[in-house]
Amino acid sequence: MPDRTKLKIGDRIRLLCVPNLDLEQRERELRAGMADAGWTANTIEQILACDPVVTISSLEDDMPWFEYELPADPGEIAHHFIAVMDDDSWELC
Repeated sequence: MPDRTKLKIGDRIRLLCVPNLDLEQRERELRAGMADAGWTANTIEQILACDPVVTISSLEDDMPWFEYELPADPGEIAHHFIAVMDDDSWELC
């Protein structure tokens, strides 16, 4: 199993699935009727469908982070910054 604490800026990883914690959070938020429920899980699902290989861009709060751009409203791009927190949801490229 890979170890996220060993990742450094510039490392490339392949996302394999949505982390269980994000799926569980989405379920809780949906049950609570929250606006924009499951934002992180939904975003990771979109990334998996487009191109699951990402590059670690920063290390903050003892966590590796990656940036990703996804299409938003027509002609716009949404910029996402996501921390790698689950060692089972990715692999080193």
